[in-house]
Amino acid sequence: MSTIVVGMGMVIAMGSPAEHAERKERSERKRAGRAPSLGSSSATREECANFFAAQGISTPSILFDTLSDTYYFAKNKAGQFVWGNRLLQEQHALAGVKDILGKTDHDFFRRDIADRIRADDLAVMETGVSVKNKLEVIDGGKGELTWLFTTKVPIRNREGAIVGIEGFSRDARRSQDTIAPFHEFKACVEYVQEHLTENISIDHLARLSCMSLSTFERKFKEHFSLTPKQYVLHMKVHEACRLLPGASSIARVALATGFGGQSYFTKQFRSIVGITPKQYQLSLAAGRALGARPAAAPSA
Repeated sequence: MSTIVVGMGMVIAMGSPAEHAERKERSERKRAGRAPSLGSSSATREECANFFAAQGISTPSILFDTLSDTYYFAKNKAGQFVWGNRLLQEQHALAGVKDILGKTDHDFFRRDIADRIRADDLAVMETGVSVKNKLEVIDGGKGELTWLFTTKVPIRNREGAIVGIEGFSRDARRSQDTIAPFHEFKACVEYVQEHLTENISIDHLARLSCMSLSTFERKFKEHFSLTPKQYVLHMKVHEACRLLPGASSIARVALATGFGGQSYFTKQFRSIVGITPKQYQLSLAAGRALGARPAAAPSA
């Protein structure tokens, strides 16, 4: 076992990220009664650097480094990064692409978030079915949530076999262009933002969008990869994350965001963020305390 520091100064005892992902995959497959269909042995940094050449395919275009609102990533079957554009490097405070090679999402995110990303990656690699514009909420490690539209596709070698995964995650806050396809839902989205504390009727949202209920629900999910009810829930949780840092009572935040009872609020918050509201507050406090200390070498 080793000890690593992850987002907001939280310390977790665990093995290496690759070992953790491998154990989790084996456990999940065992419970599901399935034999492993993907190789998950970790590669060296040099092997990750030579990934594209070894597979007989082109390396990602240097144009990806010019993207100012989109993270590009490529990973092998074991979930190790074999490429990441400049914006992704900056997001993780890395000096260059060589510093991301061989690392996994467990090196950058809380365990529950990294596990969720890994599960999505495995599903794409196992089925060969791409994921398009999936709305994700990621805790960036500084107490702020990042809203991403993520697209993932399998990487195939020159023989056509799936050997990894690549994709884009567009930061909704960095680019208004991301929202352009959703202008037909502008009225209902604004209504949700203005009435978060109320019991929002999906029928009313459909009328605001000048659609029948069935058409509204179908088109909304096509664009946002969430049902209208799920979207409303995400917005309420997002507002709760804004209020929690200065809140003296979680119950009051639950009321202020329209959840009513604290128990229900905690359950829904955890389903999206991955931790309870109290844990979220504590992690923020730990992050602030860590940031206030003089810089020091990380402990072993």
